[in-house]
Amino acid sequence: MKNRLLFIYNPNAGKKAIKDKLLEIINNLTDENMELVVSPTKKRGDAEVRVMEYENDIDCEMIICSGGDGTLHEVVSGMMKRVHRVPIVYIPTGSTNDFGVSLNIPKDMVVASDMAKFGMPFPIDVASLNHDYFVYTCCFGLFTETSYATPQAAKNVLGHFAYILKGSTELAKIKKYHMKVEFDDEVITDTFIFGMVCSTSSVGGFKGITGKDVRFDDGYYEMILIKDGSMLDLIPIVNDLVKGNHTHERVIYRRVNKVKFTSEKEVAWCVDGEFAGNLRVADIKINRRAVTLMI
Repeated sequence: MKNRLLFIYNPNAGKKAIKDKLLEIINNLTDENMELVVSPTKKRGDAEVRVMEYENDIDCEMIICSGGDGTLHEVVSGMMKRVHRVPIVYIPTGSTNDFGVSLNIPKDMVVASDMAKFGMPFPIDVASLNHDYFVYTCCFGLFTETSYATPQAAKNVLGHFAYILKGSTELAKIKKYHMKVEFDDEVITDTFIFGMVCSTSSVGGFKGITGKDVRFDDGYYEMILIKDGSMLDLIPIVNDLVKGNHTHERVIYRRVNKVKFTSEKEVAWCVDGEFAGNLRVADIKINRRAVTLMI
């Protein structure tokens, strides 16, 4: 009996570039010993459902996913909800592809698909937010809405520049969040304009924000918080962060394996570029080496 690969792809990711490479990728993944099941997504949540549906297929030995960070988020979330987990090959085709950049996954889609045959297994950490999961970033506040509020059509036409245009409109309406943040042996209660817990070397297309020592399998994520204060500080803070400098007095930087945010009012959270809901409590835990990627 032939082994099976499940190929899940988002046909609308990025500038729909996969349509010109799809047949070549399929041909690259298929041989006489392998059966390929091709499953395009049609709506949000499809990828997660498909991953869970194939848990009991013992002949399905690997899952290939192609799309943006949101598609990878769904595939990993589905895998985390399974008892039997198999390796994942990620072919980035989104507008920004932060996690793909962080792992040095080839930008050429056909070359990236080679990881199914020639890649090395790399177990990565996966974090949970309350009862859900995220791969590389969970955040609230300034610019957070940009990733999930920017229309797909704008992303397809303008690429990363669409995020910059949308994000620039938020400077005039900065929201403030009074929170208690509990991690390790520390408890910080303050008012923040931004918070992020992440495991990535690229955020919104910018490298270096999380520092130079990011690891993806050590059981820790990086946490960055920006306290409320004068607008005049904002540009220097952002410039520092882009350079990996976290020394500004309004910036809190820690490495955490669990952290709990409790706010007085509901706060809009974003995970892996998608809206995660309005929450008063955000309880984040890191699951070390929970899912295997082929890289």
